[in-house]
Amino acid sequence: MPALKTRKLPIGLLRFFAVFAVVGLLTTLWSVASPLISVPDEQSHVIKAASVVRGQLQGESGTAQGERSQVDVPAYIAATDGLPFCFAWKSLVSAGCSPPVTSDTTIVKALTSAGNYNPMYYAVTGLPSLFLSGAKAIYAMRIVSGLLSAAFIAIAMISLAGLRQWRLPLFVASFALTPMVLFLSGAVNPNALEIATSMSVFAALCLTWDRLQSNGAWKGPLGAATLSAVVLANTRAASLLWLALAVVASLMLFGYRPLLSLFRQKFGWAMIGIVAIGCALSLVWLRVANSLQNLMGQGIDATPTQIATIMLDRTFDFAVGYVSYLGWLDTPGPAGVLAVWATLIIGSIFISWSVADRAGRLTVAFLTVAVIALPPLLQIPLAKDVGLIWQGRYILALVVVLVTACGVAMRSFSVANAGVGRRASAAVLTLLVFGHFYSFIYGLRRYVIGLQDSSNWRDMVEAPQWQPPFGWITLAVLYLAVLVAAAILLHRWVTVKPPATAAAAHTGTAVEANGSQAPHHDPLPTPVATLET
Repeated sequence: MPALKTRKLPIGLLRFFAVFAVVGLLTTLWSVASPLISVPDEQSHVIKAASVVRGQLQGESGTAQGERSQVDVPAYIAATDGLPFCFAWKSLVSAGCSPPVTSDTTIVKALTSAGNYNPMYYAVTGLPSLFLSGAKAIYAMRIVSGLLSAAFIAIAMISLAGLRQWRLPLFVASFALTPMVLFLSGAVNPNALEIATSMSVFAALCLTWDRLQSNGAWKGPLGAATLSAVVLANTRAASLLWLALAVVASLMLFGYRPLLSLFRQKFGWAMIGIVAIGCALSLVWLRVANSLQNLMGQGIDATPTQIATIMLDRTFDFAVGYVSYLGWLDTPGPAGVLAVWATLIIGSIFISWSVADRAGRLTVAFLTVAVIALPPLLQIPLAKDVGLIWQGRYILALVVVLVTACGVAMRSFSVANAGVGRRASAAVLTLLVFGHFYSFIYGLRRYVIGLQDSSNWRDMVEAPQWQPPFGWITLAVLYLAVLVAAAILLHRWVTVKPPATAAAAHTGTAVEANGSQAPHHDPLPTPVATLET
């Protein structure tokens, strides 16, 4: 009897699941570690999600700017509206003061500042509230939201790993996944999905243009970019702007010739059509629902010049929100964590400005200017009605694209996979593990005992005032274990050179995962040996 043949999963799919598993575990641990409704505006998004999955796509809006919409949701969901306010904006107060969540499923009226937002994100994250109740439902909604973000982050990372010159793009892109990105992904907030899909659109388009230039398989990357673009366009009011900038940045890096060749392909036109439909639906919703009406704040009387000056003065204050700003904007991350990412991000930008490729320099400069200039420009027309409401996380989607673009701009740099290169990789990844872990346990400390001047880490063990599910020590140990595993995976991925065939070594070509030949710049990425067998 002949032996049964087993088919291996494609290596690209294995890489996707590896990255998805790692990022998904990190976002899930943040979901459990943060007290319920401890992320800015999370109660409004929870209420919106619960109403959308019950068929109410848009709330009953008032007539005044900033007036919240009314929706119908279960009583335990409606009760979240006042849940965090005993500790929100009070970093000295632990989360122990927060009352427990009820399990009452009676349908009642509730108010939300997200009532007019695009329902796409909420239609998915609200699903657990249909079969769970109480705290379990909200934790499950958080986990679903985090897994959505993790999926698009995984698409971004494996897209970068598919570039012909992939080492630095993949490595530097890991800097973009700041503690703030993971913290937001562990909550019910479309901001996280906006960040993940912006990164995914940019990375998948870079791979598409790279494959078109080398006659490689480009339809898969373009399909991933299309999916990411449609989701991004229907995430938040400003998402169409981030989508446009991500597309422009990718074309600046690779030139317009790949786009012109795409216009000669039926599949290319089909994907462009799908994106156009997705963007049109987003515009229709913005117009019909008037999403900006729910923006809350106190208007100010100031000239555009005055507003722009104030906003530019706050540029570096906003930067804290790119890295680690926990709680209801009441807990800036530890100074050490901010220093790590300031060094890595600013260093990446300056190194990118020194690359030989003029397109790479211009792209990074363009995105850097956009990150600085857009907050004032977007705030000026809103200030009269809602005041200066800008937060760093609002533009984090573009910051992530900027950092990823730095890596792609540096792709022509020769990186040794032994000696100095391996040591540098290990040193940087050690810093990243430190930064992520320190931010995580600092957030736990803020809620377990409060950031009292007289308190110390020992009090978290001996006199905790609040505990997350499974206990903070268990979550901290698990988080560190996943971080270390992720660092080892990435280190081996970017430094271990797989065996090359004699033919490839002789001709200077490499065989891509799809079997086509491509010019050899970097060896093909190999995650870990166990994934290859």
